[in-house]
Amino acid sequence: MDELDDRLRTATGDRLAYDGRRGELVVRPADADTAVVAAGEQRIAVSRQAVRNALQTALLAADPAPAADDALSAGARALLERYDADPAGFERLVLRSAAQFHGTAAARRRRGG
Repeated sequence: MDELDDRLRTATGDRLAYDGRRGELVVRPADADTAVVAAGEQRIAVSRQAVRNALQTALLAADPAPAADDALSAGARALLERYDADPAGFERLVLRSAAQFHGTAAARRRRGG
């Protein structure tokens, strides 16, 4: 288990995880038994940095803003709240954040920075 996965699991009671070997963000429904792979779990193929960007985006969009604690944990909880409210919106947010991250990284490489 890597640091990002451990922190996501800790902050969300094992509902959010990052599978580093497969490069996937994993989200489990609120009623899922974490000891068993939930039939309803959702996996989104995104890079580790794209997950961090999605956490930041969710944190900035949270209303009301979460109490200031560990930003990664607060972002994970905000992202999970987004999933609970709108699973399709959650997926769009994660994929949009990934596209923004990869677009910015590609532009940086083209500029030589």
